[in-house]
This record gives sequence, structure tokens and C-alpha cells, in this order.
Amino acid sequence: ASSATPLSAGARPLGALVNRRPATTMRDDAPDEQVAQVERLVGEAIRTLPEPLRGAAEELLIVVDGPRRTGLYGLFDGAPRGAGDAEALPPRITIYARALAPDFPSRAELTSEVRKTLVHEIGHYLGLDESDLAARGLE
Repeated sequence: ASSATPLSAGARPLGALVNRRPATTMRDDAPDEQVAQVERLVGEAIRTLPEPLRGAAEELLIVVDGPRRTGLYGLFDGAPRGAGDAEALPPRITIYARALAPDFPSRAELTSEVRKTLVHEIGHYLGLDESDLAARGLE
């Protein structure tokens, strides 16, 4: 698992993006419209995921944006499902709006990549490694 990135003082809830756990957004200096667009796309993606992926997403803290990491559109941080320590921080997925929005300028491309990134990171939560994800077309 990666080391956790602390939430910024400006963090705000995404609302009902995830039914059972509130998600959080880190704004940093990303343009508000990019973050808002990716937040909406993450919400749409979660609502349209098939089970068991939707159920897994509802168990996670989902963060949109944060410091841009070179080459990453998303990051799973935490223990895979069933392997967690009760006292550990909750598992979370960070979706990097600042990386995604500029690389996928059309709405169709961005929608597709946000969904693919979300499913990829949920796959890590479900215990899949990079080779498992690549075999499923989610590299």
C-alpha cells in the first residue's frame, strides 16, 4: 500500500457520490471546472458499475484530485478487501483530475478514462495486481 496523502484544509464532501461512505475532494490549485467535471464523471461511473464493483466502490473513500503524480490517473491506497487492519485508515482511491482532464480533452474520452481508472483502482482493492488488471484490459 502507498503512504497516505493528508487531506488539505480545503477538503469538502462530494455529497452522495458513494452511498455508505462520504467521499472527499482535495482542490489544491486545480481549475474548479476540471475538478467538478471529473467529480461528476466519477459519480456517473459509480452509479453505472455492475455488482460487485459498485458494492466495492461503496466501501471506499474516493478522493478526486490531489497532487498530480507523473504518469498516474488514479491510486489505490490501503489494504485489499479482507486484508485490512481494523485500526488502519480506510482504503481509498484518489482520482487525479489534474492529470486526466488535460490528457483527455473530449468528454467521451474523459468519461471513458475516468471509468477505466476507477475500475482499475477498485480492482486493486479487490486484490488484483497489475498483471491481473492487464489481462482484463484495465492496464
